[in-house]
Amino acid sequence: MGPLSSRPRFQRGRAWLEPPVPLLGMAPPQGFSQVFIQSVGPPVQYQTELLLSWTANPPAGLGFQVYLDLALVWTGFGTTASIPLPSVTVSRIDIGTVGLANRYVSYASSLPGAPQRRALLNWLGGTYEGADIAGFHVYGEPSPGAGIDYTAILGTVPAYTAGIITDGYGYGGFGQGGFGESAGSYSWTSGVLTSGTWHWGVRPYDVAGNEGTAQTAAVAITAPPLEPAAFADRERLHYTYSHATFKATLNWNASPG
Repeated sequence: MGPLSSRPRFQRGRAWLEPPVPLLGMAPPQGFSQVFIQSVGPPVQYQTELLLSWTANPPAGLGFQVYLDLALVWTGFGTTASIPLPSVTVSRIDIGTVGLANRYVSYASSLPGAPQRRALLNWLGGTYEGADIAGFHVYGEPSPGAGIDYTAILGTVPAYTAGIITDGYGYGGFGQGGFGESAGSYSWTSGVLTSGTWHWGVRPYDVAGNEGTAQTAAVAITAPPLEPAAFADRERLHYTYSHATFKATLNWNASPG
């Protein structure tokens, strides 16, 4: 959306409203809770600030906290907040109530878990696959079920750091890499994915760039759809208004994936 026609009454980091007066005999939850949050509006950029709004019905004796990517950035008593515009893309915003005495306490470690949108691959490898092994190439598919595309390398994981071999005969435990030989443990994390079952392939390669046989795996991702892709101005919703028809037209990009 475009700039707001009038600016709400915000003070950076704190609302102008006074805290509610606790009622006698009530014992509202003092830790972070989202049971009293009814709805959350979309974030709105206003110049160098991000405006947030929500509706809630908490009992007396509670304030609000706002977290951006698990970092406490605002605490107050109203249902609107103004915070500095983040310099990087924010993947999650958490809003909830908290006891007045604890409103500056961070509950980041106890926030609800976010949907798992990334695939973590783990595999074994090492010199038992070839004395001149250099690393591993990671491959995936463009969309769930489309098939692994072995023409596009998604990631490269080196076999050793600074050329120091850490597996093979006489290193640590033995047997995982073959008789009398230990294996190294490797991992790679994908970017943000949409829901579905994604298939992956990992191929070892030698110092000449020759690849070996792929190890394959499938990872199921269950997550809500991503928000519409942002425009060049970082906004996700544009509108135009026709004075002839008295109608507004909304425009947005497709959701990634």
